Amino acid sequence: MIRRLVTAIATVAAALFATPTFAGNIALTGHDSDFHCTFGSALACSQINTLVTFVRSGAPNTTLPVLTFDQGTELTGALTSVGIPWVNVSTVAGVGTASFDTTLYSAFAVASDSDCGGCDNSDAFVAAIAARLADITTFFNAGGGIFGLSADGNPNYYNFVPQSSSSIGGAPSSGYVASSCFGITPTAVNGDATHNHFSEPGTGGVSSLYCVAERNPTGLPAGQNAMTLMLQGGTIVTSVITTTSGGTAEVPEPATLSLVGLGLAAAYRRRRRS
Repeated sequence: MIRRLVTAIATVAAALFATPTFAGNIALTGHDSDFHCTFGSALACSQINTLVTFVRSGAPNTTLPVLTFDQGTELTGALTSVGIPWVNVSTVAGVGTASFDTTLYSAFAVASDSDCGGCDNSDAFVAAIAARLADITTFFNAGGGIFGLSADGNPNYYNFVPQSSSSIGGAPSSGYVASSCFGITPTAVNGDATHNHFSEPGTGGVSSLYCVAERNPTGLPAGQNAMTLMLQGGTIVTSVITTTSGGTAEVPEPATLSLVGLGLAAAYRRRRRS
């Protein structure tokens, strides 16, 4: 009996701490690196290459193309220049029928909002992407990556992923410093016009599980100087992001495990009396 009780407790604990086979990665940046890469910025191209490679790395098949949402040619052009395959959607109607499917795509990427001036995606197009959040959640939880570029003045741009950020518009073009997240240090992009930034993880609607991969410590206010965010091994549960690897895993509280143990012990005592 004792052996069976121990086995049952171990089984329940394993289930509580279990992680899915795949979990998604996210990268968000306030730079419109799609625009600047297409027009010759080596720093912007390097950043896109690093961040898109990162978000694809959690997928079941990392060689599959990226599903791009680009009403122009800047994001697709940038991906072509760094050798990353893509399949593009360019109309609102196309967003409605796009397949968020990890057997077809390793990640999806959203071009910069047109509010930045010269960038591709209209506010209506971005809103149509956010309306697919249920499908995006399934895709992400199966390991599909998410990459978002500049929102500029559109506070709703990042709604295609929960717990990301409302855009904080306006940022200087220099003063950016990169740091390592999950063993990866993306390029700091200096010299290009920059359009929005983020609150510190854990504030302003940004999940505390994001890592700041680039910030501007001198040109932006403290607590709002994050420029590039990364999250590894995430899942979305009822519009809340948790991480299962590479970050702070959300685990059952001790009280939860105690209740499970008490329940199993009570069941064992009842069995002995019967």
